[in-house]
Amino acid sequence: MSAHVAEKGGGFLRSTWRFLVRFLGNVCRRILIFCRYTLICLQQQRLRRAWARLGQRVHLALEEGEVNPMLTEPVKDAVQRARRLKAAKDRQYAAIAALRENIRRTWEEAAPRPAEEAEPREPVAEPGAAVEPGETAEPGEPAEPPAAEPEKPPEEAGT
Repeated sequence: MSAHVAEKGGGFLRSTWRFLVRFLGNVCRRILIFCRYTLICLQQQRLRRAWARLGQRVHLALEEGEVNPMLTEPVKDAVQRARRLKAAKDRQYAAIAALRENIRRTWEEAAPRPAEEAEPREPVAEPGAAVEPGETAEPGEPAEPPAAEPEKPPEEAGT
């Protein structure tokens, strides 16, 4: 009896420990998400400055009389810098999505599975189907097929 109680206590401690580890792991992931959002804010600020510089360089090139300011070297460099910053920001969003999926997956793995999936069930016989000798029928089904009743001779009407 006491061994059974000790097993239950061990199971409780083990499940509590697993929950705590999962919870702390997800807290760390959420802290990483917060840090990545902070980094995205900083990158967005840098991206705004890069676009402002790009606009300024295009404006200066137009003032110098350039027909197509996008072909000048300073403008090309500013465009490349802005594209790199935008790509870095997109990578942060992808990393956040991966962290969120990781959090979601850890809780799905921890969800209890129904007992029905663990035990394979035998196929259920169709209602009215014959059951082989030695097999048991499901509750509510006849054990053997119904036998044909012998025909009774018509009763005499004269008595």
